[in-house]
Amino acid sequence: MIKVAMVGAGSVVFSRNLTGDILSFPEFKDASFSYMDVDVDRLKVGAALCKKIGTAVGATPTIEATTDRRKALDGADFVINMVQIGGFDSTLVDFEIPRKYGLNFTIADTTGPGGLFRALRTYPMLKGLCQDMMAVCPRATLLNYSNPMSMNMQTITRTSCISAVGLCHSVQGTFDQLMRYIGEDPKKIAFQCAGINHMAFYLKIEKDGVNLYPRLFEAMDKPEVYNTNKVRFELMRRLGHFVTESSEHNAEYSPYFIPHGPDAIAQFAVPIDEYLRRCDGIVDEFARMKSFAASDEPSKAPNRSHEYGSTIIHSLVTGTPSVVYGNMPNNGAITNLPRNAIAEVPTLVDRAGLQFTTVGELPPQLVAYMNPHVTQHELFIRAAMEGRRDHVYQAAMFDPLTAATLPLDKIVEMCDELIAAHGFEKDGGFLPNLDAKKTLVPTSGKSFGKVNPRDLRKSWDDAQLKAGEDYLPDWQIIGPFKSSKTGVISLDFKTPVEDEFLKRGDGSIDAGASYKAGDTSLKWKKATASTKNGLVNCTNELGREEWCVAYGYAEIESIHARETVLRCGSDDGIKIWLNGKLVHTHEVMRAYATNSDQAPIILKSGVNRIFVKLTNCAGDWGFGVAVPKANW
Repeated sequence: MIKVAMVGAGSVVFSRNLTGDILSFPEFKDASFSYMDVDVDRLKVGAALCKKIGTAVGATPTIEATTDRRKALDGADFVINMVQIGGFDSTLVDFEIPRKYGLNFTIADTTGPGGLFRALRTYPMLKGLCQDMMAVCPRATLLNYSNPMSMNMQTITRTSCISAVGLCHSVQGTFDQLMRYIGEDPKKIAFQCAGINHMAFYLKIEKDGVNLYPRLFEAMDKPEVYNTNKVRFELMRRLGHFVTESSEHNAEYSPYFIPHGPDAIAQFAVPIDEYLRRCDGIVDEFARMKSFAASDEPSKAPNRSHEYGSTIIHSLVTGTPSVVYGNMPNNGAITNLPRNAIAEVPTLVDRAGLQFTTVGELPPQLVAYMNPHVTQHELFIRAAMEGRRDHVYQAAMFDPLTAATLPLDKIVEMCDELIAAHGFEKDGGFLPNLDAKKTLVPTSGKSFGKVNPRDLRKSWDDAQLKAGEDYLPDWQIIGPFKSSKTGVISLDFKTPVEDEFLKRGDGSIDAGASYKAGDTSLKWKKATASTKNGLVNCTNELGREEWCVAYGYAEIESIHARETVLRCGSDDGIKIWLNGKLVHTHEVMRAYATNSDQAPIILKSGVNRIFVKLTNCAGDWGFGVAVPKANW
């Protein structure tokens, strides 16, 4: 019987999914799980959800929950790390201090100042985790899921001799997405991908020996395809290859988008502050999960996710070979990247362990895209291990987005302020001592105090409330209506709801009607938008369904007829009618953000009817519609 320790199990949805993946293998039905987190409330919910999953799959696992890391690790065969040190408060610091200097981010968890300081915050904990593993479970394999992946893997591999691999879902997730663009079954396509985490590229995509890249370039010319991934398609247009991680991530890995101002940000649909909005959503999701965990409601038997963790565990235990994409020291797998860089390449797994395959040379333009980030990774680990503040400055200096936005003196000043805000671990903060070694490189010479996270949180919440003021709060929604073809959905997909709406012609709906959707009958239900960001959360209201559509209906009264601008956000595609007339269409795959789109409208005097159609490809879904209040 194997023992799996999950560190950071308060990431309740992720720990639940990984538990379900592992228990889906018959060999592991009686596995032992030790869930560990410093947040007792989250830990309790995470363990309860995992017990429900065990029951759902007919397994009999042994489950313990503890705040004692060594206890969780003791005797473990596998350790899964999913910790985020500092949580949302520290993430806000990483966004808001750079914003003062004119530097804006989308995700800030991989590279640049955001990724760098997240890695520095994680370094003491991750180093300590490895030391504990060497003491109580030295033969265990560490599966790291925490970002920034490359820098965290530098910490693990440069401070310990633990067997470890970094895991991400961007390679397999993006590949499935690419195959949907060209109508191919991913299982029948051969591909090779290599690079560094979040910046690996598909080097080869073939079917029966035929290169499929020309078809992908043709698909890119279709607006309904290009609009789902504008940044990544633009990079493919210029570099010749498609990159693994999402457009919102890659927008901040280069100098080509964000530094060129609001017009470029709008042109390429770059969602500034996207990760902060996701964190707000995670808070809401946890409240729902907490309620579910405390109830007697059983969990559904899950489908195995596309995370690699359970596959690796199965191969290491049973010897059944598999190929995954792992993150480990390069050691020549990619011949034109440094040997000590953390690479992401095809990885063979069996009883012998995890072994990289040899990729060889990457195209020079792809290496050029990665190299500034590889340099940052090396400067990070030296800054942390040697206690060198100057290497923190230099890591930020070589970040393409930062360099395109700030002069050198402001980069140094910003880093000093971030260091002061997070504080050193020895003084009650998070960071390793970055002043252990003095160099000739000067600081900014300015003094900064620690930041009160509550003040930042209040500022962020107030801004979200203000942004959500114009969003319509009261809706009726109906769905999901699932596509008849798995992996395909668009705004052209028709349903009986839409047929009746168009037949009525005046923008109204029959709120009492019911409609067939497969074997079920659906009715309109009331839903309330978030007061923070106007989101009508269809994941919560209609379920986590994929390849489907839903509809929303709301009314707004205007004393006088007036011209105004309707604003909206959606996850994913959205179509809007006002009083029966189509006013906005955007076929897109994206995360929800306020004010992503806008359309000029004319409100009539009296009641105005707004009808929304929403598509969902995968993951969460929802929409929000704002109409500014009259100025009189």
